[in-house]
Amino acid sequence: MFIRLQRGQLLVELVMVIGLTALIIPALLSGFIASIDSKPQQEKRVQAVALLKETETAVKSVRDNDWATFASVTKNAAYHPVISSNKWILQSGVATNSAGLTQSVVISNVYRDSGGAIASSPTGNTLDPSTLKVVLTVSWQKPIVSSSTSTIYLTRTTNLTKSHTSVSDFALGTLTNVQITSTSGGELKLANNNKAKWCSPTFNSNIIDLPDGPPVAVAATASATSVNIPNDVFVATAPYATSSTKLAYVNVPANVATPAATLKGIFTLDASKYSAGTYPSSLGGLTNNFKTNDVKYYTSSGGKLYALLATDDASHEIVVVQIKSGGTDSYQDPTNKIYKYWTYFNTKINSSAATNDQSPFSYGGVSVNVLGTRGYVISSGYLYVFDLSTIDTATTTTSLPMIGCRIQLDGYDCKPGTGQNKKYNSGETGATYTDTATPAHNDCSDGGNAELNADNDIVPVSVGGNTYVYVAVGAGTNPEFEIVNVTNVPTGATSPTLTNNSCGRISGGAAGWKMGGSLDFNTLSNTEEAANSVYANGAGTRAYVSSNGGIDGNSDGKADSKQFYIIDTSTKTAPKFLSTSSSGTGSVATSGFYDGASPAPTGDSELFPRRSLTVLNGLRAILVGKDGFANGNNAEEYQVLQMDSPDETTPKYCKGIDFDQGFNDLTSVSELDNENYVYMVANTKENNLKIIEGGPDNAIFVPLGTYESPVIDASTSAAFNRFITNIGQPASTTITMQVAVAAAVANVCPISNLAYTYVGPSGDSSTSFQVTNGTLTGLIPLLAYIPNYANPNQCFRYKVTFSTLNQLYTPELDDITVNYSY
Repeated sequence: MFIRLQRGQLLVELVMVIGLTALIIPALLSGFIASIDSKPQQEKRVQAVALLKETETAVKSVRDNDWATFASVTKNAAYHPVISSNKWILQSGVATNSAGLTQSVVISNVYRDSGGAIASSPTGNTLDPSTLKVVLTVSWQKPIVSSSTSTIYLTRTTNLTKSHTSVSDFALGTLTNVQITSTSGGELKLANNNKAKWCSPTFNSNIIDLPDGPPVAVAATASATSVNIPNDVFVATAPYATSSTKLAYVNVPANVATPAATLKGIFTLDASKYSAGTYPSSLGGLTNNFKTNDVKYYTSSGGKLYALLATDDASHEIVVVQIKSGGTDSYQDPTNKIYKYWTYFNTKINSSAATNDQSPFSYGGVSVNVLGTRGYVISSGYLYVFDLSTIDTATTTTSLPMIGCRIQLDGYDCKPGTGQNKKYNSGETGATYTDTATPAHNDCSDGGNAELNADNDIVPVSVGGNTYVYVAVGAGTNPEFEIVNVTNVPTGATSPTLTNNSCGRISGGAAGWKMGGSLDFNTLSNTEEAANSVYANGAGTRAYVSSNGGIDGNSDGKADSKQFYIIDTSTKTAPKFLSTSSSGTGSVATSGFYDGASPAPTGDSELFPRRSLTVLNGLRAILVGKDGFANGNNAEEYQVLQMDSPDETTPKYCKGIDFDQGFNDLTSVSELDNENYVYMVANTKENNLKIIEGGPDNAIFVPLGTYESPVIDASTSAAFNRFITNIGQPASTTITMQVAVAAAVANVCPISNLAYTYVGPSGDSSTSFQVTNGTLTGLIPLLAYIPNYANPNQCFRYKVTFSTLNQLYTPELDDITVNYSY
């Protein structure tokens, strides 16, 4: 059979054969060539791996020989290892050997994130100066272009540790209120509290005489930033208008067991006391013919320090003296150290009144106090508020601005021998006093003390955005304690308006600017009581009030008033005793008071307190005053009460001091290191500033202490990596740590504290390493900080801070181990 081919078919088949050949033959040739070269390529790769291993060994040898040299190479540049003087070194550039293998070593920095993990980018991360990334590469060109690569991370290799575990180890450090014990071979803990206790009071043996006197009032403050700054003490020293010196300003060193007071200067307008040409030329009518009743202090927003004197001057009830300006003493007369008269406040019915207010018997401003930028003063049964915010620009001829209108209080001024009490009635000012009453006694005695003043003491408190003033009411009236709301300042648009005669009145005044709550200490008929001083806790929930005591006006066989009351002021419109009972037609306190009865020593019920205060958050109360009777019963003029045994409902006498001359005033300070002092002014003309140190009565340990270690010298620059400790931390105690790394000077580690900056885990000097899960350990920051911190470096120290809220217990550092490496 014959097959006939169609025209063109052969040509198509030929094209297909050519195409398939073009595809198949290169593949066959490539496989043939690969088959021929596979052995040489494999041999080259084996050589490259061996050289890579050798390169890694060489690089590690360079690192081991000298980390500093190894770390100093140019980063991200190529190097290769060579032998020099029988050791490996890195030489710049790549190298190709006779076998055609090219050797490359590239070193780069390592950065870590906040968790310590190696980061892929430096952005936002931290350089780790003790770790380097090394990329090793061996490449070749024939028979096929290829390479072998290895990435390694190298760190410092010489790891050392230094431990402090024994008494001798710790003894080389600096202890501040910390002790070394050997219960377990050597440990650190807070020092024993060997300082004075409230219930074992003693006078500081360092005494000081203040000018003139006897001093009438004292105020003091301690620095909030440093125990190296002395405490400021301000004393009103003029009990009479004829007293030359009106104010003494005293410095008392802080953090000293028996501090010695230093008289820094005085204030007087007695021209004979000034050196030539220094007497002030502008006094705005003020003379030196006034007596001082009280003193407080104020620090302006500009950092200037002022003393505020409450006086009997009818047109200068508050006299302001500048004590410091720009941190230096503001002397009018530097030679005689007399401070500058600065400005004053003059009482008025309201801020726009043309006529001045003045007390009917010229007693003037009786008590002054400060809260925020407001000053408060009481005079003749009224409270006045004035503005201190612009005091730095005030003058001697213009009164500080009055805020609102005067606020009426209970109480009348009483003048002995006249048989009359007086005060302003509604709208009265100047020398008109139609509100009168008859005192219980013609000599103005009332419950044991001579009661001349309508009101004796004030203290302002701020609670929940509102401001209140607590008042110890004095002569001629019931009640004895009042609370004034001074939150909402009246204006020309309020009801009543600022200039209305009802503004600030007990009856008719606006609720946010008047007396709103009161308490009568004994509501039985014919009783005689008066409050002498008032103190408030920070929350405004308690008032602590001293009262006269001693007199049985209604002849029921009991003193009408206790010496000391704790008053519940949680409800400002209804202050109350902690508990009350009714007897007949009256009510009295049944708890939360002290009257000198058993178990106090005989005669303590005859103490007539002048001032009181509380310390240690209401756990202790201090009363000072005078022995009210010359009958042989020797009352202690300084008495300490405890209110934590069992609680505040039963204040109990714990100790006192007999000082027959008596005391006129007291104040207290708590220094930055929690040391507490009472400053008192005695009713004497010599040795009249008394200081008593107090503290927790059952405390074993001080509340705060630090330990700074001896220097750990690494001999050369090293990376300090981490520390670990064994500690003890009872409840209510804390233990924290900071570290410092600094440079040596002439290869010697400095011992001065100024050469070291202590930091916490983030390198911030304001932070510390904290206890976590019962352990205190940490990574030492590997960074450079300014000033005086750089790790790696040669010199290392650590600082441990111990503190306790319960001074029966102390935290403890048993040992510490520090790791570092070259």
